[in-house]
Amino acid sequence: MKISSRTATIIFFSLAILVFLPLWLPLVSRAFGIYIDEPGWYVAKIAVERGKPVSVCRRIFTTPWNILSPPTDDQGDSCVYDFARLTQDPTACELLMPSEYGWSCLGAVKSELWKGLGCGSTKENINCGAYDVFSKNLGISDCTIYGKRVLRDWCHEERTATLKDVYECDEISPDPPGLREACQRRYAFKLKNPALCAEISNVKRRTLCETEIDAWQKYSNGWSFSKQNNDAP
Repeated sequence: MKISSRTATIIFFSLAILVFLPLWLPLVSRAFGIYIDEPGWYVAKIAVERGKPVSVCRRIFTTPWNILSPPTDDQGDSCVYDFARLTQDPTACELLMPSEYGWSCLGAVKSELWKGLGCGSTKENINCGAYDVFSKNLGISDCTIYGKRVLRDWCHEERTATLKDVYECDEISPDPPGLREACQRRYAFKLKNPALCAEISNVKRRTLCETEIDAWQKYSNGWSFSKQNNDAP
């Protein structure tokens, strides 16, 4: 059967549309605020740069033919995670609750809000890299055994965060700013009392403190790691 030139033209353009669909569909859909086959981190970056809300992350869609891309829900969650981290907005992490990924999101925000402050530690060592101070971990029974102020500050924070009926945030140096607030956050979490977050003057850090406690109270029974460590942050 002979195909007319008009029919052949229609078939040609139809095939062309189908072949190039993966290329033009994302461009067209983005103009309407819909993101087709866009990675979550990229949509988060666009949202932040253009002042868009985190709800944009729920407008990501993965097409069936894009078999190498994570599914729609995973891309959306990844977008929320990066949006929260980039904006240091802990309330965005609530979209990932209840899940341990949501708690990880709060951890990412915490890392941004307290970047360069305080010390990290293991059972063996204390790492205050931001201040170029490193030490053996001599315990927290007596903070005066540490010669450097930053190590004594670390000791007072650890005592406040881990020991019952201990509060020593006011023993911490006010310089650099933020160390006392980091201690206050951990103290509030130890007592699971969001009202104690009010002592934190920085709005985003205070919101993080309140959001962490609220999330723990609502969802921790379903988180496997919480059964092993009741004072994770």
